[in-house]
Amino acid sequence: MKRILCLVLALILLCTGSACGVSSPKEAEVAADKATLSVHFIDVGQGDSILLESDGEFILIDAGEFEYGEKVLSFINDRCADKIKYMIATHPHSDHIGGLRTVLDSIPTENFITVETDADTFGWTKTLKRVEDEGINYIDAVPGNQYTFGSSKFTILGPVDHNYEGYNNYSVVIKAECGDISFLLTGDAERKSEYEMLDAGEDLSADVLKCGHHGSSDATTTRLLKAVDPVFAVVSCAKNNDYGHPHKETLEKLDLLSTQVFRTDTQGSISFYTDGTSLTVSSNGERIASYTTGEKRTTPEKLNYIGNRSSLFFHDPTCEGGKTMKEKNKVTFSTREEAIKQGYSPCPHCNP
Repeated sequence: MKRILCLVLALILLCTGSACGVSSPKEAEVAADKATLSVHFIDVGQGDSILLESDGEFILIDAGEFEYGEKVLSFINDRCADKIKYMIATHPHSDHIGGLRTVLDSIPTENFITVETDADTFGWTKTLKRVEDEGINYIDAVPGNQYTFGSSKFTILGPVDHNYEGYNNYSVVIKAECGDISFLLTGDAERKSEYEMLDAGEDLSADVLKCGHHGSSDATTTRLLKAVDPVFAVVSCAKNNDYGHPHKETLEKLDLLSTQVFRTDTQGSISFYTDGTSLTVSSNGERIASYTTGEKRTTPEKLNYIGNRSSLFFHDPTCEGGKTMKEKNKVTFSTREEAIKQGYSPCPHCNP
């Protein structure tokens, strides 16, 4: 019934707008895309929330702080979701899971995916209690496990380990795919988790990358970027946040790779629509970018590591130590492994 009412409303809007000769770019743009997978990065300030939809089936990944729960719920309701097929709590930090209780109280949820930790904060324990009380199927995130929703699928890639000092690296990392288009969604996963996934041989290549930990320099490493080689990247963060996210090192690396960056702090909620071969990116209902498979450009050599023949350290391409190095001392390496094999050690400052 809910979906029927939404469809009727959409028809009314079209009739009163474009059908009568008055163009309505925002509604017409979305309708024209005929997406089989939509991925929405919801603006929840300094937090994360992502809604995926494929053929009427929905996945919700995180929901920001508790006070953003109603905004996330409204966003979901606007898409006529009768239920959530998979809810993913990437890790127990409140800026990711705080709003999930509001959604759980309002929309039926079939499956809940997360990683078990020793976290016992009020918000996290209340969320798990809701899942238990509602009889929602609890799924432990295991790398390699694959699930379908609509005509799309997603694979869990991380975390590989379960022994971290903080909770960021416990983040559930998934790769969502529709036809030839893919999204790598990383939560707050940092360097350690990124390297573990790469060492495990996971295929992290993707057209769209959600930068880990709100664009912090402790995530979205050069090694990860060379493996993903994204056309687009998304940073979810608040305007003028206390952490300086996204960090300049992350933005510089993405620029070197010619990756177009979208940010919720400057553009609000950002939506991607794909039919499996093309992507349309929109913000506030307006098209802001597009891409079709086969157009992909790549400049991975710009992300080569810089070694110092004198000190035998190697640096990230954005490290000041590499930038100020004398030209005669420079040597470049295409991979981290190559540098180490040649006897070079990671720079203690940039920790490449």
